[in-house]
Amino acid sequence: MAKDRSLRENRLFQADGRALVVAMDHARRAEQVTGLIRANEIIETVVGAGADAVLLPHGSVAAATGVVGNAGVWLSVDTTPAIAAATVERALRLGVDGIKIEIYPYSGDRVTLENLSAIASECGKWGLPLMVEAVPFGWAGVDQRTTETITASCRIASDGGADYVKAFYTGDPDSFRTLIDYCSVPVLVLGGPKTDSDRDVLTMVRNAMDAGAVGITMGRNIWGHDNVAGMTRALAAIIHDDASVDAAYRHLE
Repeated sequence: MAKDRSLRENRLFQADGRALVVAMDHARRAEQVTGLIRANEIIETVVGAGADAVLLPHGSVAAATGVVGNAGVWLSVDTTPAIAAATVERALRLGVDGIKIEIYPYSGDRVTLENLSAIASECGKWGLPLMVEAVPFGWAGVDQRTTETITASCRIASDGGADYVKAFYTGDPDSFRTLIDYCSVPVLVLGGPKTDSDRDVLTMVRNAMDAGAVGITMGRNIWGHDNVAGMTRALAAIIHDDASVDAAYRHLE
């Protein structure tokens, strides 16, 4: 029998166990001004259109307390073993429902894996869900993504203490199903770079859900869209109503 979900998880996920998370933490590291200049307006729009949760850095969380409504909030953090306890304390003071970190298993440096171990231990003390974005990049951001490295990175994240894994799509439903089977915790597919093809985005999400994903954590292809509310509704239709790509696309017409 599956474990009962916590109150925090009930805010992050719907009763069907799925979630549409709008990732809005890009300004934390972006090298240019992004479309998140009016973040609260985007939060109000996506929550009103069916987003279940938002992923934000500390400053955006503090500024958004009046607009998130009943949506769940993931806090995007950078941490080290030395400050893991303080990171979790800060998250609890903010009142967020979960924490997200990144790991880089192919960087040649174990520091992010040590960070994962430390933050997972602290999150476990307080029942704070931990989502880990598994990034198979090497030194200086060298992209080492292959189906094998993406899958292996996700297993490293789940074995290291993640409650949920945020994963790159591997390109096709069969290989993504292998990733999900290999992972010991639920998987949310990430959105990736901004694309000009709405159908490609919707098709990727449809395929990921069919393979067993429990939702998405998507940013630029939602808040960077000309029709933010329409794209949110289209994705929510796939995730929660099992809509086809054609049916979901109607929300954008």
